[in-house]
Amino acid sequence: MADQEKIILPPKYYLDYFKYLLTFISEGSSHLLSEDDESFIALFESLSEDAQCLLVRMMNRKGEYFRLEKFSYEEIENIPLAAQELVEAELASLDPPNDFVLFTLFTKSELHQLYPGRDFSKKYKEDVIMELAEENDAEDYEVLRSAQTIVHLLVQEQIEYLKLLFFGHAHGMMTEFVIRDIGNVKLENMEGVTFTPWFDTLEEAKSVFELYKWDRTIRHALPVLLPEEIAELTGSVNWSVYLNHPKSRKIGDKFMLRVGEYFEKSGLLEEALTYYSLARKHPARERRIRIHEKLDELDTARELAEVAFESPFNASEKIFAKDYLEKKSKRNYRSTTAKINTSPEIIIEDPIGHRVEHHALNYYDALGYQGTHSENYLWRGFFGLVFWEELFGKAQANFHNPLQRMPSDLHTEAFYLNRKSDLDKQLKTFRSKKQLLHWVNQIYVNKQGINNPMVGWHESLPVALEACISRLPLKGMKAVLLEMAKNVKDNSTGFPDLFIWKDSDYHFYEIKSPNDHLSAQQLFWIDFFEEQKIKADILRVKYQN
Repeated sequence: MADQEKIILPPKYYLDYFKYLLTFISEGSSHLLSEDDESFIALFESLSEDAQCLLVRMMNRKGEYFRLEKFSYEEIENIPLAAQELVEAELASLDPPNDFVLFTLFTKSELHQLYPGRDFSKKYKEDVIMELAEENDAEDYEVLRSAQTIVHLLVQEQIEYLKLLFFGHAHGMMTEFVIRDIGNVKLENMEGVTFTPWFDTLEEAKSVFELYKWDRTIRHALPVLLPEEIAELTGSVNWSVYLNHPKSRKIGDKFMLRVGEYFEKSGLLEEALTYYSLARKHPARERRIRIHEKLDELDTARELAEVAFESPFNASEKIFAKDYLEKKSKRNYRSTTAKINTSPEIIIEDPIGHRVEHHALNYYDALGYQGTHSENYLWRGFFGLVFWEELFGKAQANFHNPLQRMPSDLHTEAFYLNRKSDLDKQLKTFRSKKQLLHWVNQIYVNKQGINNPMVGWHESLPVALEACISRLPLKGMKAVLLEMAKNVKDNSTGFPDLFIWKDSDYHFYEIKSPNDHLSAQQLFWIDFFEEQKIKADILRVKYQN
Protein backbone atom coordinates (compact mmCIF):
# COMPACT_ATOMS: atom_id res chain seq x y z
CA MET A 1 0.00 0.00 0.00
CA ALA A 2 1.38 3.40 -0.94
CA ASP A 3 2.16 5.76 1.88
CA GLN A 4 -0.55 8.31 2.55
CA GLU A 5 0.32 11.73 1.19
CA LYS A 6 1.64 14.00 3.93
CA ILE A 7 -0.76 16.79 4.85
CA ILE A 8 0.83 20.24 5.07
CA LEU A 9 -1.04 22.82 7.14
CA PRO A 10 -1.06 26.51 6.07
CA PRO A 11 1.50 28.82 7.76
CA LYS A 12 -1.06 30.47 10.06
CA TYR A 13 -3.09 27.35 10.83
CA TYR A 14 -2.91 28.04 14.59
CA LEU A 15 -4.55 31.44 14.11
CA ASP A 16 -7.34 29.90 12.08
CA TYR A 17 -7.95 27.37 14.86
CA PHE A 18 -8.12 29.99 17.59
CA LYS A 19 -10.45 32.19 15.53
CA TYR A 20 -12.67 29.15 14.99
CA LEU A 21 -12.67 28.50 18.74
CA LEU A 22 -13.71 32.08 19.51
CA THR A 23 -16.47 32.03 16.89
CA PHE A 24 -17.70 28.64 18.08
CA ILE A 25 -17.95 29.88 21.68
CA SER A 26 -19.48 33.23 20.77
CA GLU A 27 -22.22 31.54 18.74
CA GLY A 28 -22.97 28.53 20.96
CA SER A 29 -21.95 29.51 24.48
CA SER A 30 -22.50 33.26 24.67
CA HIS A 31 -24.39 32.85 27.95
CA LEU A 32 -21.15 31.60 29.52
CA LEU A 33 -19.19 34.74 28.61
CA SER A 34 -18.71 37.58 31.07
CA GLU A 35 -18.33 41.20 29.98
CA ASP A 36 -14.56 40.83 30.33
CA ASP A 37 -14.60 37.78 28.06
CA GLU A 38 -16.63 39.59 25.42
CA SER A 39 -14.30 42.60 25.64
CA PHE A 40 -11.26 40.37 25.16
CA ILE A 41 -12.76 38.73 22.07
CA ALA A 42 -13.60 42.13 20.58
CA LEU A 43 -10.11 43.42 21.37
CA PHE A 44 -8.47 40.36 19.83
CA GLU A 45 -10.47 40.80 16.63
CA SER A 46 -9.32 44.44 16.40
CA LEU A 47 -5.61 43.51 16.46
CA SER A 48 -3.45 43.30 13.37
CA GLU A 49 -2.90 39.79 12.07
CA ASP A 50 0.74 39.85 13.20
CA ALA A 51 -0.29 40.72 16.76
CA GLN A 52 -2.97 38.05 16.72
CA CYS A 53 -0.44 35.48 15.55
CA LEU A 54 2.08 36.42 18.25
CA LEU A 55 -0.57 36.28 20.96
CA VAL A 56 -1.70 32.82 19.88
CA ARG A 57 1.90 31.63 19.54
CA MET A 58 2.55 32.63 23.18
CA MET A 59 -0.78 31.19 24.27
CA ASN A 60 0.19 27.81 22.83
CA ARG A 61 3.52 27.77 24.65
CA LYS A 62 4.12 26.83 28.26
CA GLY A 63 4.12 29.55 30.87
CA GLU A 64 3.37 33.26 30.82
CA TYR A 65 6.91 34.68 30.39
CA PHE A 66 8.89 34.61 27.15
CA ARG A 67 12.15 36.00 25.80
CA LEU A 68 11.23 38.13 22.83
CA GLU A 69 14.60 37.59 21.12
CA LYS A 70 13.97 33.84 21.13
CA PHE A 71 10.87 34.16 18.97
CA SER A 72 11.42 33.07 15.38
CA TYR A 73 8.22 32.82 13.35
CA GLU A 74 8.61 33.34 9.62
CA GLU A 75 4.92 34.02 9.08
CA ILE A 76 5.02 37.04 11.43
CA GLU A 77 6.54 39.95 9.51
CA ASN A 78 7.62 42.13 12.44
CA ILE A 79 7.70 40.39 15.83
CA PRO A 80 8.89 43.41 17.91
CA LEU A 81 6.18 45.60 16.39
CA ALA A 82 3.55 42.92 17.06
CA ALA A 83 4.74 42.66 20.67
CA GLN A 84 4.49 46.42 21.10
CA GLU A 85 0.92 46.34 19.78
CA LEU A 86 0.03 43.71 22.40
CA VAL A 87 1.59 45.90 25.10
CA GLU A 88 -0.42 48.94 23.97
CA ALA A 89 -3.58 46.82 24.05
CA GLU A 90 -2.66 45.77 27.63
CA LEU A 91 -2.64 42.12 26.61
CA ALA A 92 1.08 41.82 27.38
CA SER A 93 3.80 43.66 29.27
CA LEU A 94 7.52 44.18 28.75
CA ASP A 95 8.02 44.88 32.46
CA PRO A 96 7.48 41.53 34.20
CA PRO A 97 7.27 41.35 38.02
CA ASN A 98 10.01 39.92 40.23
CA ASP A 99 9.03 36.29 39.76
CA PHE A 100 11.58 33.50 40.27
CA VAL A 101 10.13 31.82 37.14
CA LEU A 102 12.05 34.44 35.13
CA PHE A 103 15.29 32.65 36.00
CA THR A 104 14.00 29.49 34.31
CA LEU A 105 13.99 31.28 30.95
CA PHE A 106 17.80 31.22 30.92
CA THR A 107 20.29 28.37 30.67
CA LYS A 108 22.77 27.68 33.45
CA SER A 109 25.56 29.01 31.25
CA GLU A 110 23.64 32.22 30.60
CA LEU A 111 22.96 32.70 34.30
CA HIS A 112 26.67 32.22 35.01
CA GLN A 113 27.49 34.95 32.48
CA LEU A 114 24.85 37.29 33.89
CA TYR A 115 26.15 36.82 37.45
CA PRO A 116 29.93 36.37 37.04
CA GLY A 117 30.59 36.81 40.75
CA ARG A 118 28.67 33.62 41.63
CA ASP A 119 30.08 30.11 41.40
CA PHE A 120 27.46 27.99 39.64
CA SER A 121 29.88 25.52 38.06
CA LYS A 122 29.19 22.59 40.38
CA LYS A 123 25.47 23.08 40.78
CA TYR A 124 22.47 21.86 38.83
CA LYS A 125 20.41 24.54 37.09
CA GLU A 126 17.51 23.91 39.49
CA ASP A 127 19.79 24.60 42.47
CA VAL A 128 21.06 27.79 40.85
CA ILE A 129 17.49 29.01 40.32
CA MET A 130 16.54 28.09 43.90
CA GLU A 131 19.55 30.01 45.24
CA LEU A 132 18.66 33.12 43.23
CA ALA A 133 14.99 32.85 44.16
CA GLU A 134 15.73 32.54 47.88
CA GLU A 135 17.95 35.62 47.79
CA ASN A 136 15.11 37.50 46.08
CA ASP A 137 17.43 40.36 45.23
CA ALA A 138 15.71 43.09 43.20
CA GLU A 139 18.99 43.86 41.45
CA ASP A 140 19.18 40.25 40.16
CA TYR A 141 15.83 40.71 38.45
CA GLU A 142 16.97 44.00 36.96
CA VAL A 143 19.95 42.16 35.46
CA LEU A 144 17.56 39.76 33.74
CA ARG A 145 15.32 42.50 32.40
CA SER A 146 18.27 44.49 31.08
CA ALA A 147 19.83 41.45 29.43
CA GLN A 148 16.76 40.35 27.49
CA THR A 149 13.34 41.69 26.51
CA ILE A 150 10.94 39.56 28.53
CA VAL A 151 7.32 39.47 27.45
CA HIS A 152 4.70 38.84 30.11
CA LEU A 153 1.42 37.50 28.72
CA LEU A 154 -1.28 39.13 30.86
CA VAL A 155 -4.36 37.26 29.62
CA GLN A 156 -3.30 33.64 30.09
CA GLU A 157 -6.04 32.94 32.63
CA GLN A 158 -8.72 34.50 30.44
CA ILE A 159 -7.59 32.42 27.48
CA GLU A 160 -7.63 29.29 29.64
CA TYR A 161 -11.25 29.99 30.53
CA LEU A 162 -12.21 30.35 26.86
CA LYS A 163 -10.46 27.05 26.10
CA LEU A 164 -12.41 25.48 28.97
CA LEU A 165 -15.66 26.54 27.30
CA PHE A 166 -14.59 24.81 24.09
CA PHE A 167 -12.86 21.66 25.39
CA GLY A 168 -14.84 21.20 28.60
CA HIS A 169 -11.74 20.74 30.75
CA ALA A 170 -8.54 22.58 31.61
CA HIS A 171 -6.26 20.22 29.72
CA GLY A 172 -7.55 20.94 26.23
CA MET A 173 -4.82 21.82 23.76
CA MET A 174 -5.06 23.50 20.39
CA THR A 175 -2.95 20.66 18.99
CA GLU A 176 -6.18 18.61 18.98
CA PHE A 177 -7.07 20.47 15.78
CA VAL A 178 -3.72 19.53 14.26
CA ILE A 179 -4.05 15.88 15.21
CA ARG A 180 -7.40 15.74 13.47
CA ASP A 181 -6.42 17.66 10.35
CA ILE A 182 -3.21 15.78 9.60
CA GLY A 183 -5.06 12.48 9.87
CA ASN A 184 -3.52 11.11 13.08
CA VAL A 185 -6.96 10.35 14.43
CA LYS A 186 -10.14 9.49 12.58
CA LEU A 187 -13.25 10.87 14.26
CA GLU A 188 -16.86 9.82 13.81
CA ASN A 189 -18.81 11.97 11.35
CA MET A 190 -20.58 14.63 13.40
CA GLU A 191 -22.44 16.16 10.47
CA GLY A 192 -25.94 17.07 11.58
CA VAL A 193 -25.10 16.91 15.28
CA THR A 194 -26.20 19.92 17.32
CA PHE A 195 -23.32 20.73 19.65
CA THR A 196 -24.57 21.84 23.03
CA PRO A 197 -22.61 23.99 25.53
CA TRP A 198 -20.53 22.12 28.09
CA PHE A 199 -22.10 24.10 30.91
CA ASP A 200 -25.64 25.25 31.61
CA THR A 201 -24.87 28.51 33.38
CA LEU A 202 -22.06 31.02 33.78
CA GLU A 203 -21.97 30.16 37.49
CA GLU A 204 -21.42 26.48 36.70
CA ALA A 205 -18.63 27.23 34.20
CA LYS A 206 -16.89 29.57 36.64
CA SER A 207 -17.18 26.97 39.43
CA VAL A 208 -15.43 24.40 37.25
CA PHE A 209 -12.76 26.92 36.32
CA GLU A 210 -12.16 27.89 39.96
CA LEU A 211 -11.75 24.25 40.95
CA TYR A 212 -9.18 23.74 38.22
CA LYS A 213 -7.32 26.82 39.45
CA TRP A 214 -7.41 25.54 43.04
CA ASP A 215 -6.20 22.14 41.88
CA ARG A 216 -3.22 23.76 40.19
CA THR A 217 -2.54 26.00 43.20
CA ILE A 218 -2.49 23.07 45.61
CA ARG A 219 -0.26 20.99 43.33
CA HIS A 220 2.29 23.82 43.27
CA ALA A 221 1.97 24.44 47.01
CA LEU A 222 2.38 20.87 48.27
CA PRO A 223 6.16 20.65 47.74
CA VAL A 224 6.91 23.97 49.44
CA LEU A 225 4.32 24.42 52.23
CA LEU A 226 3.80 22.53 55.48
CA PRO A 227 0.56 20.55 55.98
CA GLU A 228 -0.63 23.13 58.53
CA GLU A 229 -0.02 25.90 55.98
CA ILE A 230 -1.98 23.98 53.33
CA ALA A 231 -4.81 23.58 55.85
CA GLU A 232 -4.78 27.33 56.50
CA LEU A 233 -4.70 28.08 52.77
CA THR A 234 -7.76 25.94 52.04
CA GLY A 235 -9.63 26.18 55.33
CA SER A 236 -11.61 29.35 54.59
CA VAL A 237 -12.90 28.20 51.18
CA ASN A 238 -16.59 27.32 50.93
CA TRP A 239 -16.13 24.29 48.67
CA SER A 240 -19.83 23.48 48.60
CA VAL A 241 -20.42 26.54 46.42
CA TYR A 242 -18.15 25.09 43.74
CA LEU A 243 -19.53 21.55 44.05
CA ASN A 244 -23.16 22.54 43.69
CA HIS A 245 -23.20 21.85 39.94
CA PRO A 246 -23.24 18.57 37.96
CA LYS A 247 -20.22 19.44 35.80
CA SER A 248 -18.08 20.65 38.71
CA ARG A 249 -18.76 17.52 40.75
CA LYS A 250 -16.44 15.33 38.66
CA ILE A 251 -13.30 17.43 39.04
CA GLY A 252 -14.37 18.30 42.58
CA ASP A 253 -14.46 14.66 43.63
CA LYS A 254 -10.93 14.05 42.36
CA PHE A 255 -9.67 17.21 44.04
CA MET A 256 -11.27 16.44 47.40
CA LEU A 257 -9.90 12.90 47.38
CA ARG A 258 -6.40 14.12 46.62
CA VAL A 259 -6.43 16.77 49.34
CA GLY A 260 -8.04 14.37 51.82
CA GLU A 261 -5.34 11.78 51.13
CA TYR A 262 -2.65 14.41 51.63
CA PHE A 263 -4.02 15.42 55.03
CA GLU A 264 -4.51 11.80 56.08
CA LYS A 265 -0.90 10.94 55.27
CA SER A 266 0.19 14.09 57.09
CA GLY A 267 -1.64 13.04 60.24
CA LEU A 268 -4.26 15.81 60.08
CA LEU A 269 -7.19 13.41 60.37
CA GLU A 270 -9.94 15.94 61.05
CA GLU A 271 -8.96 17.89 57.94
CA ALA A 272 -8.85 14.63 55.99
CA LEU A 273 -12.39 13.79 57.12
CA THR A 274 -13.59 17.19 55.96
CA TYR A 275 -12.36 16.69 52.41
CA TYR A 276 -13.31 13.02 52.17
CA SER A 277 -16.82 14.03 53.26
CA LEU A 278 -17.05 16.41 50.31
CA ALA A 279 -16.27 13.66 47.76
CA ARG A 280 -18.91 11.38 46.29
CA LYS A 281 -16.54 8.84 44.87
CA HIS A 282 -14.73 5.72 46.05
CA PRO A 283 -12.60 5.45 48.18
CA ALA A 284 -13.84 8.55 50.07
CA ARG A 285 -16.19 6.65 52.41
CA GLU A 286 -13.72 3.81 52.89
CA ARG A 287 -11.08 6.30 54.04
CA ARG A 288 -13.59 7.97 56.38
CA ILE A 289 -14.49 4.60 57.90
CA ARG A 290 -10.84 3.79 58.50
CA ILE A 291 -10.17 7.20 60.07
CA HIS A 292 -13.22 6.97 62.34
CA GLU A 293 -12.02 3.54 63.41
CA LYS A 294 -8.55 4.93 64.12
CA LEU A 295 -10.19 7.67 66.23
CA ASP A 296 -12.13 4.96 68.11
CA GLU A 297 -15.41 6.30 66.72
CA LEU A 298 -16.68 2.80 65.96
CA ASP A 299 -20.41 3.56 65.86
CA THR A 300 -19.86 6.29 63.27
CA ALA A 301 -17.63 3.98 61.22
CA ARG A 302 -20.21 1.20 61.24
CA GLU A 303 -23.10 3.52 60.31
CA LEU A 304 -21.10 4.81 57.37
CA ALA A 305 -20.22 1.24 56.30
CA GLU A 306 -23.91 0.33 56.30
CA VAL A 307 -24.65 3.26 53.98
CA ALA A 308 -21.78 2.23 51.70
CA PHE A 309 -23.02 -1.35 51.55
CA GLU A 310 -26.61 -0.36 50.74
CA SER A 311 -25.68 2.34 48.18
CA PRO A 312 -22.11 1.65 47.01
CA PHE A 313 -20.28 3.89 44.56
CA ASN A 314 -18.80 0.79 42.91
CA ALA A 315 -17.99 -2.89 43.46
CA SER A 316 -14.84 -2.15 45.43
CA GLU A 317 -16.75 -0.13 47.99
CA LYS A 318 -19.48 -2.73 48.33
CA ILE A 319 -17.01 -5.53 49.04
CA PHE A 320 -15.06 -3.39 51.49
CA ALA A 321 -18.26 -2.47 53.35
CA LYS A 322 -19.42 -6.09 53.37
CA ASP A 323 -16.16 -7.33 54.84
CA TYR A 324 -16.04 -4.49 57.35
CA LEU A 325 -19.56 -5.16 58.60
CA GLU A 326 -18.82 -8.85 58.90
CA LYS A 327 -15.65 -7.98 60.82
CA LYS A 328 -13.59 -10.56 58.97
CA SER A 329 -10.49 -8.48 59.28
CA LYS A 330 -9.24 -4.92 59.34
CA ARG A 331 -7.63 -5.67 56.02
CA ASN A 332 -9.55 -4.93 52.89
CA TYR A 333 -10.85 -7.45 50.36
CA ARG A 334 -10.91 -10.55 52.54
CA SER A 335 -13.75 -11.86 50.35
CA THR A 336 -11.37 -11.76 47.40
CA THR A 337 -8.76 -13.76 49.29
CA ALA A 338 -11.31 -16.45 50.13
CA LYS A 339 -12.32 -16.68 46.48
CA ILE A 340 -8.74 -17.31 45.37
CA ASN A 341 -8.19 -20.01 47.99
CA THR A 342 -11.14 -22.07 46.71
CA SER A 343 -10.22 -21.80 43.02
CA PRO A 344 -8.72 -24.51 40.77
CA GLU A 345 -4.99 -24.71 40.16
CA ILE A 346 -2.76 -25.76 37.28
CA ILE A 347 0.94 -26.62 37.30
CA ILE A 348 3.29 -24.98 34.80
CA GLU A 349 6.55 -26.85 34.44
CA ASP A 350 9.85 -25.14 33.60
CA PRO A 351 8.48 -21.60 33.04
CA ILE A 352 10.93 -19.44 31.09
CA GLY A 353 10.23 -15.76 30.59
CA HIS A 354 6.83 -14.40 29.54
CA ARG A 355 3.94 -13.43 31.75
CA VAL A 356 1.81 -15.93 33.63
CA GLU A 357 -1.10 -15.46 31.18
CA HIS A 358 1.15 -16.58 28.31
CA HIS A 359 2.06 -19.79 30.12
CA ALA A 360 -1.60 -20.48 30.90
CA LEU A 361 -2.52 -20.04 27.22
CA ASN A 362 0.23 -22.50 26.25
CA TYR A 363 -1.10 -24.93 28.84
CA TYR A 364 -4.56 -24.92 27.27
CA ASP A 365 -3.15 -24.88 23.77
CA ALA A 366 -1.58 -28.26 24.55
CA LEU A 367 -5.07 -29.47 25.50
CA GLY A 368 -6.47 -28.44 22.11
CA TYR A 369 -7.98 -25.09 23.11
CA GLN A 370 -7.76 -21.83 21.23
CA GLY A 371 -7.49 -18.77 23.36
CA THR A 372 -6.69 -15.10 23.74
CA HIS A 373 -5.48 -12.79 26.46
CA SER A 374 -8.77 -10.90 26.25
CA GLU A 375 -9.15 -9.12 29.59
CA ASN A 376 -10.93 -5.75 29.18
CA TYR A 377 -10.15 -5.54 25.46
CA LEU A 378 -12.79 -8.10 24.44
CA TRP A 379 -15.71 -6.78 26.46
CA ARG A 380 -14.94 -3.11 25.89
CA GLY A 381 -14.81 -3.76 22.14
CA PHE A 382 -18.04 -5.76 22.36
CA PHE A 383 -19.72 -2.86 24.17
CA GLY A 384 -18.42 -0.20 21.79
CA LEU A 385 -19.60 -2.05 18.67
CA VAL A 386 -23.02 -3.09 19.99
CA PHE A 387 -23.82 0.37 21.36
CA TRP A 388 -22.19 2.46 18.63
CA GLU A 389 -25.32 4.48 17.97
CA GLU A 390 -25.91 5.01 21.69
CA LEU A 391 -22.36 6.39 21.96
CA PHE A 392 -22.37 8.63 18.89
CA GLY A 393 -26.02 9.02 17.92
CA LYS A 394 -27.30 12.47 17.08
CA ALA A 395 -30.25 12.15 19.47
CA GLN A 396 -28.12 11.96 22.60
CA ALA A 397 -26.80 15.56 22.48
CA ASN A 398 -23.73 14.78 24.56
CA PHE A 399 -21.22 16.23 22.14
CA HIS A 400 -20.08 19.79 22.61
CA ASN A 401 -17.44 20.31 19.92
CA PRO A 402 -16.33 18.59 16.71
CA LEU A 403 -13.05 17.35 18.28
CA GLN A 404 -14.75 15.37 21.03
CA ARG A 405 -13.89 11.67 20.97
CA MET A 406 -16.56 10.32 23.29
CA PRO A 407 -19.87 11.49 24.78
CA SER A 408 -19.27 13.76 27.74
CA ASP A 409 -21.40 11.67 30.09
CA LEU A 410 -19.79 8.32 29.26
CA HIS A 411 -18.04 8.00 32.62
CA THR A 412 -20.97 9.24 34.69
CA GLU A 413 -24.18 7.63 35.91
CA ALA A 414 -26.03 9.91 33.50
CA PHE A 415 -24.88 7.79 30.55
CA TYR A 416 -27.14 4.93 31.58
CA LEU A 417 -29.96 7.06 32.96
CA ASN A 418 -30.18 9.15 29.77
CA ARG A 419 -30.15 6.13 27.46
CA LYS A 420 -31.83 3.35 29.41
CA SER A 421 -34.72 2.92 26.98
CA ASP A 422 -32.39 3.13 23.95
CA LEU A 423 -29.97 0.57 25.41
CA ASP A 424 -32.81 -1.83 26.22
CA LYS A 425 -34.30 -1.35 22.78
CA GLN A 426 -30.99 -2.03 21.06
CA LEU A 427 -30.43 -5.27 22.96
CA LYS A 428 -33.98 -6.47 22.23
CA THR A 429 -33.30 -6.24 18.49
CA PHE A 430 -30.89 -9.19 18.85
CA ARG A 431 -33.22 -12.16 19.08
CA SER A 432 -30.52 -14.61 18.12
CA LYS A 433 -26.77 -14.94 18.32
CA LYS A 434 -26.68 -14.81 14.54
CA GLN A 435 -28.26 -11.35 14.53
CA LEU A 436 -25.88 -10.14 17.23
CA LEU A 437 -22.82 -11.45 15.39
CA HIS A 438 -24.00 -9.91 12.11
CA TRP A 439 -24.41 -6.51 13.75
CA VAL A 440 -21.00 -6.61 15.43
CA ASN A 441 -19.23 -7.62 12.21
CA GLN A 442 -21.10 -5.00 10.19
CA ILE A 443 -20.21 -2.17 12.58
CA TYR A 444 -16.59 -3.38 12.74
CA VAL A 445 -16.27 -3.21 8.94
CA ASN A 446 -18.17 0.06 8.46
CA LYS A 447 -16.56 1.95 11.32
CA GLN A 448 -13.06 0.45 11.35
CA GLY A 449 -10.41 2.93 12.41
CA ILE A 450 -12.80 5.56 13.76
CA ASN A 451 -11.85 6.61 17.26
CA ASN A 452 -14.06 4.92 19.84
CA PRO A 453 -12.88 4.97 23.47
CA MET A 454 -14.18 1.45 23.97
CA VAL A 455 -12.85 -0.25 20.84
CA GLY A 456 -9.29 -1.28 20.13
CA TRP A 457 -9.07 -1.82 16.38
CA HIS A 458 -7.13 -5.04 15.95
CA GLU A 459 -7.66 -8.00 13.66
CA SER A 460 -7.90 -10.31 16.70
CA LEU A 461 -11.07 -8.61 17.96
CA PRO A 462 -13.58 -10.01 15.39
CA VAL A 463 -12.13 -13.52 15.84
CA ALA A 464 -12.50 -13.40 19.63
CA LEU A 465 -15.97 -11.86 19.41
CA GLU A 466 -17.18 -14.55 17.00
CA ALA A 467 -15.88 -17.25 19.35
CA CYS A 468 -17.52 -15.50 22.27
CA ILE A 469 -20.91 -14.78 20.70
CA SER A 470 -21.30 -18.27 19.23
CA ARG A 471 -20.71 -19.98 22.62
CA LEU A 472 -21.98 -17.75 25.43
CA PRO A 473 -25.66 -17.60 26.40
CA LEU A 474 -27.35 -14.71 24.60
CA LYS A 475 -29.19 -13.54 27.69
CA GLY A 476 -25.96 -13.52 29.69
CA MET A 477 -24.08 -11.45 27.11
CA LYS A 478 -26.86 -8.86 27.05
CA ALA A 479 -26.80 -8.69 30.85
CA VAL A 480 -23.04 -8.06 30.88
CA LEU A 481 -23.30 -5.26 28.31
CA LEU A 482 -26.13 -3.62 30.21
CA GLU A 483 -24.24 -3.88 33.50
CA MET A 484 -21.26 -2.17 31.86
CA ALA A 485 -23.52 0.68 30.75
CA LYS A 486 -24.64 1.33 34.33
CA ASN A 487 -21.13 2.36 35.33
CA VAL A 488 -18.88 2.49 32.28
CA LYS A 489 -15.89 3.92 34.12
CA ASP A 490 -15.62 1.11 36.69
CA ASN A 491 -17.44 -1.72 34.96
CA SER A 492 -15.36 -1.65 31.79
CA THR A 493 -12.43 -3.02 33.81
CA GLY A 494 -11.76 -6.12 35.87
CA PHE A 495 -12.76 -8.75 33.29
CA PRO A 496 -11.03 -12.16 33.33
CA ASP A 497 -7.60 -12.36 31.73
CA LEU A 498 -8.16 -15.30 29.38
CA PHE A 499 -10.89 -16.51 27.07
CA ILE A 500 -10.37 -20.07 25.79
CA TRP A 501 -12.58 -22.23 23.58
CA LYS A 502 -12.70 -25.63 21.89
CA ASP A 503 -15.64 -26.92 19.86
CA SER A 504 -18.72 -25.78 21.81
CA ASP A 505 -16.80 -25.50 25.08
CA TYR A 506 -15.36 -22.25 26.45
CA HIS A 507 -14.16 -20.67 29.68
CA PHE A 508 -13.06 -17.31 31.07
CA TYR A 509 -10.20 -17.39 33.55
CA GLU A 510 -8.76 -14.77 35.85
CA ILE A 511 -5.14 -15.89 36.14
CA LYS A 512 -3.42 -15.59 39.50
CA SER A 513 0.15 -16.52 40.33
CA PRO A 514 0.94 -17.37 43.99
CA ASN A 515 1.64 -13.76 44.99
CA ASP A 516 -1.25 -12.14 43.12
CA HIS A 517 -4.34 -10.75 44.78
CA LEU A 518 -7.87 -10.44 43.43
CA SER A 519 -9.35 -6.96 43.08
CA ALA A 520 -12.92 -6.26 44.08
CA GLN A 521 -13.81 -5.45 40.48
CA GLN A 522 -12.42 -8.78 39.30
CA LEU A 523 -14.46 -10.60 41.94
CA PHE A 524 -17.52 -8.63 40.90
CA TRP A 525 -17.29 -9.88 37.31
CA ILE A 526 -16.51 -13.48 38.28
CA ASP A 527 -19.63 -13.53 40.46
CA PHE A 528 -21.72 -11.74 37.83
CA PHE A 529 -20.66 -14.18 35.12
CA GLU A 530 -21.63 -17.09 37.33
CA GLU A 531 -25.06 -15.53 37.95
CA GLN A 532 -25.54 -15.22 34.18
CA LYS A 533 -24.42 -18.83 33.60
CA ILE A 534 -21.27 -17.71 31.82
CA LYS A 535 -18.38 -20.06 32.57
CA ALA A 536 -15.80 -18.08 34.49
CA ASP A 537 -13.42 -18.78 37.31
CA ILE A 538 -10.16 -17.84 38.94
CA LEU A 539 -7.27 -20.05 37.91
CA ARG A 540 -4.28 -20.32 40.19
CA VAL A 541 -1.02 -20.99 38.41
CA LYS A 542 1.79 -22.73 40.23
CA TYR A 543 5.27 -22.91 38.75
CA GLN A 544 7.30 -26.08 39.06
CA ASN A 545 10.93 -26.29 37.96
